[in-house]
Amino acid sequence: MKTNWLLTIALCAALTTGAFAQDNAAVRAERKEKTREDVKRVGDKVETGVADGAHAVGTAGRATGKAVAKGAKATGRAVKKGAKATGRAVSTEAKKVEKKIES
Repeated sequence: MKTNWLLTIALCAALTTGAFAQDNAAVRAERKEKTREDVKRVGDKVETGVADGAHAVGTAGRATGKAVAKGAKATGRAVKKGAKATGRAVSTEAKKVEKKIES
């Protein structure tokens, strides 16, 4: 009788251990799947963020390019005006000197 009780307890212990082992395997598989989903979700967010960032950089680049172009045009106009004014001043002075020499 003691042997039967001992075998029964051993069988119960083996079944309980097996049940816990299956639960742990199921829990591990569930965690692994959840981790995969989390990693995929984060990867999608990063991909979206990179795309948004690239768009923002492109937009900022275009705006910067336009601003630089406007600045260059304004600088060009100012240089042109300055060159014309200098040319007129030199021409006027040359004419004044020429008139003095002729007089």
